[in-house]
Amino acid sequence: MKQRVPKKNISSRIADIISPRRKHEAAKERELASDSWIDKKTATEFLGSSEQKIDGKPKDNFILSKGKSTVKKILLGSLFLFLATLLLLGAGAYVKWNDALRYFNSTGEEINNFINKNNQQENSSSSASARLNFFDIAKTNALWENIGSAYSGFQNFSASGLGLLNELNVLGGNWPNLLLHGGGRELIEHLEKIKAYLESIGEANAKLTSLNIGLDTFLSDKYGSPLSIQLGFRHLDGFLGAVINWLSSEDERHILVLFENSSELRPGGGFIGSYADVVFSGGSIKSIEVHDINDADRKLEANIVPPKPLQAIQKSWTIANSNWFFDSSVSAAKTIQLMEKSKMYAGKISFDGAIAVSPGVVSDILEITGPIDLQSRNLTISKDNFITEIQNEVQAAQAKGIPSKRILAELVPELLLKLDSLKAQDNRLAAEKLNEWISKKDLVVYFKNTSIQNFLDFYGASGKIFEIPSDFNGDYLAVPSANIGGGKSDLFIEQKVFFKTQLNSNGTANDHLEISRKHTAGKNDAWWYRLPNESYIKIFTPPDTSLSNFSGGWDRKISPKINYSKSGYVIDASIAEIESTLKKNFNFPTVEEFKESGKKVFGLWVKTDAGQTSKISMDYSVHLFSPPSDGQKYQFVFEKQSGLPTIVSKASQAALPAVASSKAGSYHFEIYAPVGFSWKESNSPLFEYETADPPGRLMLNLTLKRDL
Repeated sequence: MKQRVPKKNISSRIADIISPRRKHEAAKERELASDSWIDKKTATEFLGSSEQKIDGKPKDNFILSKGKSTVKKILLGSLFLFLATLLLLGAGAYVKWNDALRYFNSTGEEINNFINKNNQQENSSSSASARLNFFDIAKTNALWENIGSAYSGFQNFSASGLGLLNELNVLGGNWPNLLLHGGGRELIEHLEKIKAYLESIGEANAKLTSLNIGLDTFLSDKYGSPLSIQLGFRHLDGFLGAVINWLSSEDERHILVLFENSSELRPGGGFIGSYADVVFSGGSIKSIEVHDINDADRKLEANIVPPKPLQAIQKSWTIANSNWFFDSSVSAAKTIQLMEKSKMYAGKISFDGAIAVSPGVVSDILEITGPIDLQSRNLTISKDNFITEIQNEVQAAQAKGIPSKRILAELVPELLLKLDSLKAQDNRLAAEKLNEWISKKDLVVYFKNTSIQNFLDFYGASGKIFEIPSDFNGDYLAVPSANIGGGKSDLFIEQKVFFKTQLNSNGTANDHLEISRKHTAGKNDAWWYRLPNESYIKIFTPPDTSLSNFSGGWDRKISPKINYSKSGYVIDASIAEIESTLKKNFNFPTVEEFKESGKKVFGLWVKTDAGQTSKISMDYSVHLFSPPSDGQKYQFVFEKQSGLPTIVSKASQAALPAVASSKAGSYHFEIYAPVGFSWKESNSPLFEYETADPPGRLMLNLTLKRDL
C-alpha cells in the first residue's frame, strides 16, 4: 500500500517585490525581506493599485488544495527534491564507480582465465595482459609469488563489486518508487546492503594493496589507484553508516529545503524566497510543510545587525538574507541558526541539515519530463521559460493582492505525475543529473552530522570553498555578487570575467582582473527585470594579495536606518569576525578590503542600468610558495557562485512564451610561465582556458618545464 503523507501548509506569497498596498500592511509587522527600496511612484506605475478580494474579503493566506490527491502529489514534489539528494548522493557512487567496478570485475575474470591456462607466454597477448604490465619482469614475479592471494582478492573484489552494482542498479531504476511512495524501510534495507558490499570491497582492496605487487601500476589510471579508490569507498561507507542511523531513528528529524531565487543573488546562492520543513521518522516522511520565508522571519524577534551592504535595504538581518557567506556550508549553518531562533521553531524544533535548490534544478527536471501544459492558464511551462513565467505569475498575483502560488498548485501535481511515470532509463538520467547539479553548485547540501558533512565536503556537494594550503604554489579567484536593490535583474546580467597572471622568477605573480557586466533587459521585459542592477561584488583572492591598481565601481553610501547600539541590536559573531578586518583603501575609495574564509576579499559596488555595461579592472600581486623550477607544479583555482542563473538573452516574454536563453557570461583565464619556462600541458609559455559554463570549482593543474 502506498503511504500517504499528511497535508502541508502553504502561505500565500514569496518574499519578492510587493505592491504599495501590501507594503503599507507589512509596515505594521516586523520588517521583512521585501524590496522595500522601490518607491511608491515606481511601483504604482508598473503595478497599479487595484485590490482584488476572494469571497468579498482580502486574502492573505491560501491553502493550496483541500483535495487529498493533489496535496499528496505536491508533498511528494518537495519530497523528491530532498530525498533525491540524500539517496542519490549515496547512489551517485553508481555514476562515479560504475566503470571502475566493472573494470575490476572483468580483470578478475581474466586473471582467472590466465591462471587456468597456466601458460604465461600464451596469455601475454590476451586482453588481460593489455591491462597488466607483464613487460615489467620484477612486478610480474611479485604477482606470481602472491598469485593465490591476489586471485582471492580479485575474486572477493569482483563478487562484492557485482553485488554492489546490482543494488545500485535497483536504486538507479527504482528510486522514484522509493521516494514518491513511502518506501523508507525498503530504502534503509538497500542502503544496508550497499554498506555491507562496500565494507567487503574495502577489505578486498586493502588485501590487494598490501601484497606489495605494485598493483597500482597494473591497473589503468583512468579510475585511480587502489588506494584512491579505497579512500573513496571509505568516505562513502562512513556516509552511509551515518545516513542509515539518521533515517532509522524513530525520533522526528527535520531538514530545511531552501528554494533560492537566482534572479536576485546573494553570495551563498539566490535570495531565499520560500522553504520546506521535511520531517522524517523511522525512515519515512512524516510530514512536509512549505512556507514563505516571511512566515519564519515574522517570528524572528531577535534584532540582529545585518551585514553592512544589506543595511542599504533593511534595518535587521533576516533569514531570507542569511546566505550572505560565499561558503555555502557556512551560509546554510547560519540559515539554520536563525531559523531555530524564530518563534516558529525556537525551543521546539531543531534542523539537522539544509538543502539549497536553484531554479536550474527544476528546469532540468522539466527537460527530462517534457513541457507541462496548464490548460486553465493557456500556458505551457518548459525548461526554457520556467523561471520567467513563474516570476510573472507571482508578481501579477502580488500586485492584485491575491494568492501568488496558485500556479504552483497547478504545476507541481502535473510535474509529479510525469515524474512518477518515467521509465527506468529516465530515472537513471535523473540520477546522473544530480551529479551535474552538485558539480555546478545548483544544489548544495549541509548536515550538522560530522560524518555526513565530511562526505559532502569530500565530494564537493556542500559548497564548502577551497582551503588554501600553507605550501600553495598557485592562485585563487572567486567573484560572487549580491544584488541589493536591483529587483530581479540578475536574470539579465551577462558577466564576463577575464583573468591574467604572469609568474615571476622571484616567486611572485602579477595578476590582472577585468569584470564586465552587461544588463540585457529591454523595454518589453517586465519592470522587475529592467531595474538598475545594484550589486555588491566580493572578489576573493589569496590571503597575501596586494592591490596596486583599480578602476570602476560605484561609490554607494550606506547609512544605517537606526542607531544599532542605542536600539539594543545584537551583532552576529560570524559577521563581526569578517567586518572587524574591514578597512578602506584610501588610494582606491570605491574598494574595501577584509578577510573571509581565509582569503583576502575586495568588496565593491557596481551599478548597471538596463541596456548598459559596467566594467571594473584591477591589478594585484600574490606570493607563491617558492620560486619557479623545472618540474614544479602550479595550480589555479576558480570557484563559481552557487545557483548562478541562466540569463535571458533576448526578446519579450510577452511575445515569446519560451524565451531564448544562454549561460550567464564567459570566463577566460591566461596563465603565463616565468621567463625561461613553458607549461608542459600547452608546450608554450601561455596556458589558456575559456568556458561559458565552469564547474563549481575549476582546478587547472600545470607543470613548469625549463626551456632549453
